[in-house]
Amino acid sequence: MIDRAIDITRNTFLKHVDRESLQNLEESLGYDKHPKQGLTMAGDFHVSYHRSKLHGETVYFLKHSAIEYVFA
Repeated sequence: MIDRAIDITRNTFLKHVDRESLQNLEESLGYDKHPKQGLTMAGDFHVSYHRSKLHGETVYFLKHSAIEYVFA
């Protein structure tokens, strides 16, 4: 999955993942909801977004601190 991953934008990522699941993940990782409150995931340059195949299915995932969070 990692070797065949294609970099995508956050906007593309958002079109393909469940927003509620992503919001829950962002909260659990300690991100703020709005830039005026502090660091948001959208503003974190250390987070990257990707598309790949896993077991023949297209998946979207983000990398945060070298950990992959997969949305299928």
